[in-house]
Amino acid sequence: MCETGICQRVYVHASVCLCGAWYKRVFQSILHGMLMAVPDFILFMVVSVVTVYLPLFLRVFGYTTTQTGLLLAVFNAAGIIIPLLVTPVMSRAKRLAPVLLIVAAGMAVMPVPLFHWHGFAITASVLALYAAFYRSAIPVCDTMINNSLGVHRERYGYVRVSGSTGFVIMSLILQHFIVLEKSPLFEMTAWMSIPAVLLTFTILPFTMSKKFEQKNVVAEEKQETEKFREIITSFGSGYFLILFVIFMQYMGMVPANQFLSLYLKDSLKSNASGFMWALNAVCEIPFMFLSGRFIRRYGPLRLIFICTAAVSVRMAFYAFIPNLAGVVMGQIMHSLTFGLFYPSCITWCAQSAHTSRSVVISMTLFTVVGSLANAIGSSLGGWLIDTAGYRNMFCIFGLMPLAGLAVYRLLKQK
Repeated sequence: MCETGICQRVYVHASVCLCGAWYKRVFQSILHGMLMAVPDFILFMVVSVVTVYLPLFLRVFGYTTTQTGLLLAVFNAAGIIIPLLVTPVMSRAKRLAPVLLIVAAGMAVMPVPLFHWHGFAITASVLALYAAFYRSAIPVCDTMINNSLGVHRERYGYVRVSGSTGFVIMSLILQHFIVLEKSPLFEMTAWMSIPAVLLTFTILPFTMSKKFEQKNVVAEEKQETEKFREIITSFGSGYFLILFVIFMQYMGMVPANQFLSLYLKDSLKSNASGFMWALNAVCEIPFMFLSGRFIRRYGPLRLIFICTAAVSVRMAFYAFIPNLAGVVMGQIMHSLTFGLFYPSCITWCAQSAHTSRSVVISMTLFTVVGSLANAIGSSLGGWLIDTAGYRNMFCIFGLMPLAGLAVYRLLKQK
């Protein structure tokens, strides 16, 4: 009995030590990732201004809905081409903080010509340059977060909550202070530039801290001589089939992501854009925070499929409840269609990559897919609004995610 008691005490002591060591490693990993919370917070303040008010700012210039859709299409298309061109170089960089610093500086400068040089062609050209910086910022920041988390990448949502919080706060600030009919050009410039200036200052400590950057290099990285094409090939056909499903999810989300502010102002005669976008982000925060638990239990792929199907439900709320209540119900669905969907995609992209360089490429391809969907959907959506109305646009786009899932199932069975 004595020996049994001793063995039990030794077993308990060893279990406590092992659990303590595991929790210590997890805590250190999360704490390491949380260092990126401040830049992520500021970055999504920038995202808030662009997402909520860029379409409305373009309307203040006098562009029609179709023209605004085309300009947003140019914005998203440029966000595809230029990041793809710089990705092979960016993926070889062991320190991504200087890259993010350059991107933030570009976002701070470009609103000046955007709001002071007039003409459709000039606006489109400046928007394209702005998009090159804007669309590169999130994959670079996400890669830095994933590298800092190391093997605990499913906890990405813990850090990303800070970005959602920044989006909410900025949306409410914009809702309170911006009066579109009375907004001068310098005010529009300031709202888009100042958050980007703040981002440059928050990134500076990371560029000067070589120790931080070196710790975040993935331990399993292969030789740096691996070619870009070889990395693309290594992902396999299944990877690109999932990217197609993600593309169709983003296509379905175009009405909510690109035209919600215009829908509120033009169709519902409401100036509540900032509030509705804040509600959007508030609903995503708990799911973003708990996403790691869902991902560990169900896996990122199953969650991607569920959240893709949820987009069709969201579009149905907008289409068949054409008032503010329908918009509120649709915005609440953001908890699934983005709050759970986005970290699931980020985790899946990171798990699909085998080196730190391929993580950068995988994140960029994910961003490109979203930008491509927004580019195609923006031009199509603007035309549909002018020719068929908002309800038909919501219905048509709501069918696209279901079509993506159907194609996936069909090809997977072969």
